[in-house]
Amino acid sequence: MIQANRTATRTTEPGKSSAGRAQTSLRQVLWVLVLALALPAILVAGGGLYSVYRAEQRATDLRLQEITRAMSLSLDREIEKAEAALRVLASSPSIRTGDFAAFHRQAMEAGLAEPAWIALFEPDGKVLLNTRVPYGTPLPDSIRPETIRRVQETRRAELSDLAVRPATGQALVTLDVPVVIDGRVAYILSSAIGPEVFQKLIQDQRIAAGWNAAVLDRSGKIVARSRSPEQFIGQSARPRLLEAITASSEGQIDNVTLDGIPARTYFSRSQPFGWSFIISLPASELRAALQRPLIWLLVLAGVIVAGIVLAAHLSRQIAKPVDQLVASAKALGRGEPVTDASTHVLEFDAIRKALAEAATAIRMQKQSREEVIAHVAESEARLRLALNAGDLGSWEFTPSTGEFVTSATCRANFGRAADESFTYTDLVASTHPEDRAKQAEAVAEAMTNRTDLHVEYRVIWPDGSEHWIRVSGRTRIGTDGSLSMVGVSQNITKRREADERQALLLHELNHRVKNTLATVQSIASMTRRSAEAGDPNAWDAFMGRLQGLAKTHDLLTSTNWNGALLENVLRNELDPYQDPMQQRIRLRGPRVNLQPSAVLAMGLAVHELATNAVKYGSLSMMEGRVSVMWAVTTGPGPASLLVEWTESGGPRVKPPERQGFGTKLIQRGLAQQLGGDIKLDFAPAGIRCVITFPLKSVVVALDATEENEERYAS
Repeated sequence: MIQANRTATRTTEPGKSSAGRAQTSLRQVLWVLVLALALPAILVAGGGLYSVYRAEQRATDLRLQEITRAMSLSLDREIEKAEAALRVLASSPSIRTGDFAAFHRQAMEAGLAEPAWIALFEPDGKVLLNTRVPYGTPLPDSIRPETIRRVQETRRAELSDLAVRPATGQALVTLDVPVVIDGRVAYILSSAIGPEVFQKLIQDQRIAAGWNAAVLDRSGKIVARSRSPEQFIGQSARPRLLEAITASSEGQIDNVTLDGIPARTYFSRSQPFGWSFIISLPASELRAALQRPLIWLLVLAGVIVAGIVLAAHLSRQIAKPVDQLVASAKALGRGEPVTDASTHVLEFDAIRKALAEAATAIRMQKQSREEVIAHVAESEARLRLALNAGDLGSWEFTPSTGEFVTSATCRANFGRAADESFTYTDLVASTHPEDRAKQAEAVAEAMTNRTDLHVEYRVIWPDGSEHWIRVSGRTRIGTDGSLSMVGVSQNITKRREADERQALLLHELNHRVKNTLATVQSIASMTRRSAEAGDPNAWDAFMGRLQGLAKTHDLLTSTNWNGALLENVLRNELDPYQDPMQQRIRLRGPRVNLQPSAVLAMGLAVHELATNAVKYGSLSMMEGRVSVMWAVTTGPGPASLLVEWTESGGPRVKPPERQGFGTKLIQRGLAQQLGGDIKLDFAPAGIRCVITFPLKSVVVALDATEENEERYAS
């Protein structure tokens, strides 16, 4: 107020009354105007608050549905892991030789996910052994003849619902797997799994304290539960929930838990096994999320109404002086004189006076200013165009002051944001330690000798990544006599990587061509001996093997010779013989990435097995089937990759009188090259080939998750 009075005194001429003085301060008007303008922002905030609530509700539904789906898949993998483990046990030589005592010890050391027991049955229900008791203990016959009969007929694994076993009094789930020997189901291998396995699966997810998660079997009984499992395991879920699970494989419903808590329940049913995973979110949490936004919306509505009334009143008070000020600004813009008539607002009057004083000076400088601006704008446009065309960032460095001015593109070349501070010290710190001496020497030489700067070096971005930079510069003397250097920078990482990749590919191509020619030479030599021995199909077999080798090379080329998945190698050779229903050829096993040498050897081996199956084996008949299963096994020794080829449904197999070329090729390509162990069984029902490799000689890398959690998943 003191400053306002002084200003009014200076601007009021003698003789004028105080009635002509400005009565309202612009600061006061603006403070009130800010309040009025804030009200619409509050309205927008209210709308945003409601939108956030709706979005959060939809996101909650989507997130929990995805969690239940993921947990359902985890449940499938847990069951399939147990199945794969049983199938590995089912291939034990101890069963074939009848050494059940040895198999009992092997089953005890299998390291499965804490089953209650593992048992071996004969198809008539006689129990041969059970890991629950010492080997040799007399055991009663199985009380599940129907289950054993179905497993024997279907030759598929079967998972039971949760039931209390009379022998132990425990609530268990059983998994039965057939043991096929010489084309017939010789035994049934069974594993009893306690609810603790599935309970641990829920506990590992760290379900929120107020929520509830559960696993249901096919009949709707609770197998595992996050809240009070000891009370509810074995009970059936609510009928309404069971109806929803029966009607759809996944979804959500409003339900009441067995605890009597109203909740929104999300479920996902497993397709292979029919088990379900559910998560229940208490309805009270959803209601609380809705009540808070509604209260705030009512408060905001009241504030908005008051703000509208206040804004309308103030708009009338400031409209007239603002119009007068706008008129003065328009007159200034047209180059016309500006009048000094009072607006009765102190700050507006001061602005109008300043406009009037500036009008004359502006008219005098207008022409020269426009010429300068046009010239500068044209120069800057050309510079920006040139820099952008070359993807160059500009910079200027003054050693005497340490000032370092960079463009946004230059900072981006060093991994910095457009508005991020970047000093010359930061540039030196970001330079690769091995290249700092080269960078400093190049700059010092250019500054000392007044020569141009051209240097390429590596820089480390804040995220730790390494990039190549090309820097060019030229020295100049400023108007004040100071020496500085200006220049440009360019990110040349892609160019350097392209040069290195080209050199690597040329070297790798030379190596691969030599290996391929050696393989073709070996195949040609062996084929020649077969032709000299009187084999009329030697030439066709030779051409087929070359075509198989070419297909395998195409598969490796698509991955830049970084290896290939075992499943892709198998499909590369077997897909031409697959039926439209995908039932004739069955592939099952974990994700395994083979080395290039293993891909070539496995491709030739699978080609030989497939060719033999098409000519003489199961693929020569429409009802014939081929099953290829693989698994990563561990034991006392090094880890191994086990691949099992099984044919069925073909003509009766007769053991060959002599070892054929295909068998020799498999043994040389796999056994000698990769250190593998090959076992060929010419069973009457179909050929069975079991190949075992040391894992480190064939595998590039296993996915960390699959190696630890899905080693036996299909």
